[in-house]
Amino acid sequence: MTVPRNADAARARARAARDRLMTTLGTVQERLKPRNIAQEAMENAKQSVTSIAREGTEAVRTRPWLAAALTSGIGLVLARGWIVDIFRKGKHETDGPAKGSTPKDRTEG
Repeated sequence: MTVPRNADAARARARAARDRLMTTLGTVQERLKPRNIAQEAMENAKQSVTSIAREGTEAVRTRPWLAAALTSGIGLVLARGWIVDIFRKGKHETDGPAKGSTPKDRTEG
């Protein structure tokens, strides 16, 4: 019984396809290792942060007054508690005696 040449060629093509598949599987397995996934995620995050920082720097350079106004506004919002405390403290120091109380410097006479 003889094997036709087409069968030998088909076996060779199948062997080559199997080898390519195994190579691809090895590559996929390597990329799906948790360590490699985490490393790729960190690199992507680093590139994103760098890009955002670069764009922010460029925006501040083109519009410095707008950046100063926004920064001041954010600072005021964050410090609003302190600012309110300062104004309340100043108000209490200038108020007169509370209603219904007698001043200490007045004595019966």
